[in-house]
Order: sequence, then C-alpha cells, then structure tokens
Amino acid sequence: YLKLIRQCLDLGKAAVLLVPEIALTPQLLGILAGHFGTQVAVLHSSLSTSERYDQWRRVHAGEAKVVVGTRSAVFAPMAVPGVIILDEDQEHSYKSETSPRYTAKEVAFWRGLKERALVLLGSATPSIETMYRAKQGQHRLYTLIARYNGKALPDAKLIDMREELKSGNRSIFSGEL
Repeated sequence: YLKLIRQCLDLGKAAVLLVPEIALTPQLLGILAGHFGTQVAVLHSSLSTSERYDQWRRVHAGEAKVVVGTRSAVFAPMAVPGVIILDEDQEHSYKSETSPRYTAKEVAFWRGLKERALVLLGSATPSIETMYRAKQGQHRLYTLIARYNGKALPDAKLIDMREELKSGNRSIFSGEL
C-alpha cells in the first residue's frame, strides 16, 4: 500500500485507505505519518465535530493528500484521487446500517470509475462477491505468493464434507480438523 500511495503522490494525486474498524486507524496513522508526514489526514466517526471539520478542511484544501479512515472516508473531498484502498474488504462494517444506507465498496467503485482512480480491495480472505467478480474477469486478481513477514503460507486442505457424512461423521467438523 505504501508504494502505491507514494506513486500517487509523485503523480500529484491523492490516496484513500479505508479500514474496517476505528481501532485500526491510530496504528496506520502512525505508519502513514512516518512515510508521508503532514500530508496524512484521518476521518472517522470518533472524532469530535471540530476535529472532523479540521481534517475535512485539510483534505479539501489539498493540504492532506493521504486519508485513512473508516467507511465514511470514501467521501473524502480530495480533488484528484489516484487510489482508493479498502483493506480487509470482506468486513461487514463497510456497509452502513443507518440512513443513508451505502456500501463503501460500491461507492469506491463508483468514485474510482468517475474520477479514474484505481480501486484496490485487499484481503487475505476476500468476500465471495469479490472472488466471483475476479473469476468473471470484472476485477483483476493478484495473489500474494509470500507473506509480508517472510513466513511460510499456511497449509490448506479442501475437505469434502459429503464424504465425511458418508463415513458417518455428522459433526460440523471434519475428521481431518
């Protein structure tokens, strides 16, 4: 994400990084501020009205070109977004359950199309809709072959639970598990 955000900034564009929980913003804010300094703004509902307005004003004025926040940050008033990143895109918290109802992922797609910005969905466990769209060619699918920290990927096995039932296992857990 950092390299992609840097490329956008180098092109004179802005970036939005959406996270599913407010609790994730302080850590990311620290990392992003370490790389991009005062160009970073944070937008989420736990900010006071004046804090939120100050951050919104900085983004609108072009002082902050990197926005990190929860689903409402997808509406950040930046002039030229280059990338909109949804980290852990499968999380249900990207869907608003209060009026006005919206899904940050769909707003990101619409905004990306309208403003010619890349929309990146990041996840170790993508949603079924995201995987379906990728398999249908509506999204490009990039698969990491190594972990960020260099550790081996976990061993995964596909277990056909119909075979478990045939062998008499009526549990929700396979024998292998």
